[in-house]
Amino acid sequence: MLAPLRDNPKRKAVIQSATVPASVEGWDASTALAAMRPLRAVQLKNWFPQPGYVELRRGYASHATGVGISTADVESLMPWNGPSTRKMFAAAGGVIYDVTSAGAASSSLTSLTNNRWQWANMTTSAGAFLVIANGTDTVRHYNGSAWAAPSITGVSSSDLIHVNLHKKRLWFTQKDTTKAWYLPTEAVAGAATGFELGSEFSEGGYLVGMASWTRDGGSGADDFAAFISSRGQVAIYQGTDPASGLTWEKVGTFKVGLPLGRRCFANWGADVLLVTESGVIPLSKMLSVDKASQELVSITARISNAINTAARSYGSNFGWELNVYPRGTRLVLNIPTAEDSTAKQYVMNTLTGAWCEFDAHNALCWLTFNGLQYFGGPDGTVYKADTGSKDGSSTITAVGQTAWQSFGSPGRLKRFTMAQSLVRTQGTSRPRVGVSVDFVETQVLSTPSAAFAAQALYGTAVYGVDVYGSTDVFAADWTSTPGLGRFASVKFQATANATAEVVMQVNGFVVLSEVGGML
Repeated sequence: MLAPLRDNPKRKAVIQSATVPASVEGWDASTALAAMRPLRAVQLKNWFPQPGYVELRRGYASHATGVGISTADVESLMPWNGPSTRKMFAAAGGVIYDVTSAGAASSSLTSLTNNRWQWANMTTSAGAFLVIANGTDTVRHYNGSAWAAPSITGVSSSDLIHVNLHKKRLWFTQKDTTKAWYLPTEAVAGAATGFELGSEFSEGGYLVGMASWTRDGGSGADDFAAFISSRGQVAIYQGTDPASGLTWEKVGTFKVGLPLGRRCFANWGADVLLVTESGVIPLSKMLSVDKASQELVSITARISNAINTAARSYGSNFGWELNVYPRGTRLVLNIPTAEDSTAKQYVMNTLTGAWCEFDAHNALCWLTFNGLQYFGGPDGTVYKADTGSKDGSSTITAVGQTAWQSFGSPGRLKRFTMAQSLVRTQGTSRPRVGVSVDFVETQVLSTPSAAFAAQALYGTAVYGVDVYGSTDVFAADWTSTPGLGRFASVKFQATANATAEVVMQVNGFVVLSEVGGML
């Protein structure tokens, strides 16, 4: 006679548990859903991936107000780098404002036409200068105490739209042409000499700007000058004196994707990052492969589909820009979703290369100043980013969804019942959790119940009786997450506390399910 089923040692458990790791490799918008690595996420909005967990991002707060009228667009943020002090300037409403200090901004330069300035800092024997150009107003510079219009001959100063410091020379880009202009060494004024690049750009277009590519990791003999065209060609030159064939030579002209915006590149360590319709590509990588393969070497390869979609939808809008924020280990790609009004950001952890998405930062320009991150908005305000628990006066809502998994049995139907979120958090704050099945995102999320007692309040608690709270706790609470399917993904959502800065770090999940048959 057969033994009772409950006594059969070979019987498998009906309920099985599986660990779903935190999405520390970040957002993946390119891999097939059924083949995605478990450490990645289908979506990761306002969750920032750290090396061991994903955390709820911090918010932003007003830094300087009254930059132009309340509806003015803050379209440029620029630093002046003096020998011992620094200043930050913002451009809006035809005026440049000093926004170094928090509070009401003070007017610094008036009677301007265009607010979209490009800038470079240069120190000479005459002092430290911030030099700016916008292609409409005459070139200006600031020396630490006053603005002036330097005398530049050979070209109309108001036609110069981009400026770059390279090998102790200021280089300018003449708008709507293929011509660059350079000044004598260590000069902020004087006779400009033209440098025509039209013969290098076989696909036509105009010169967007010039970048300095420091291949040797510093300012040395291996510095290259990179001239970028609007049709996606980059002409590379090496040397010191463009007027001398002995000290200046062409390295080559290379094809890249179409650049997005005038501020389409940024220095990143010893490299130059270029924002193109194919993604964000290091100059050092794009020159070693053909255009068809550049997407594979871009640092945005994991989110290439999202970049391509954004480029098609918003590529003509002003506001595309890269911002490097070392203190926050972030590289921010600003994506203007509507002209002069709304934006979103694709954000990379520079330690791991993991990506995520931020929303609610309606930024037109960015700047890292004195180690902190700022952006200019469409409402006459300069904001300080990465601070507090709110976006201005609005709460922050973060949504994530882990990679799809078959939980060891891709062909078998499974009934998912419960999930345990493994989080480090404060007080009773918990993420809402749900299980999506078979590649359909769930909208049903439940909140685990907190198991911690209320914490004592200073001034009212009784010593020796009440329990004093700690800064944060580790929670592993269970919640019901019903679902039926063969593949599953954990969706998690949290809202920042509006009264205090919230610590919420998601370390992973444990999911319970019952395994059925093959049909």
